[in-house]
Amino acid sequence: MKRKMLAGLGFGVLVAASAASAQGVKPWLHVQVDQGSKSKVSVNLPLSLVEIALAAAPQTLFSDGHFKLHCGDSRLSVADMRKLWKEVKATGDSQFVSVEEEDETVSVARKGELVLIRVAKPSNKQSVKVDVPVSLVDAMLAGEGDEIDVRTAFAELAKRRGDIVHVTDANSQVHVWIDERN
Repeated sequence: MKRKMLAGLGFGVLVAASAASAQGVKPWLHVQVDQGSKSKVSVNLPLSLVEIALAAAPQTLFSDGHFKLHCGDSRLSVADMRKLWKEVKATGDSQFVSVEEEDETVSVARKGELVLIRVAKPSNKQSVKVDVPVSLVDAMLAGEGDEIDVRTAFAELAKRRGDIVHVTDANSQVHVWIDERN
């Protein structure tokens, strides 16, 4: 399961870089997965590799930089996500979800130009920190129909520097960030 997740994350990393090559800067995407003594994985890629990866991706996954979302039995369509996002954006800075239990806290909030997702479970030394730029969600949902605009979303992501995702649990850490260094 973790290998599939890492493979998916690796592919996502490749996809994440497509727009950077057009900007003339050379940002790098970094992914580090540390599972203690079990394994350590570091992936450091120039974002310009994504353009090549998108071109090589099978048509069943991507078509012209768009990913078709198949929701199966899910009742939340991309059109519904667009409506929800429009309302979230219009609300501005807000705390949308706050859960405090004996050993876990969960928070989803909008602060400025970021949607902040935080999960903490101190007893298991687990934490999740994800900062999603509003402009990234705008770009993903800019298309029409049931497609997510991956190319535009990653062009927006390529403008970002610093931490993207940081996940920690008792046995492992995952850290994803973008900067200009290899």
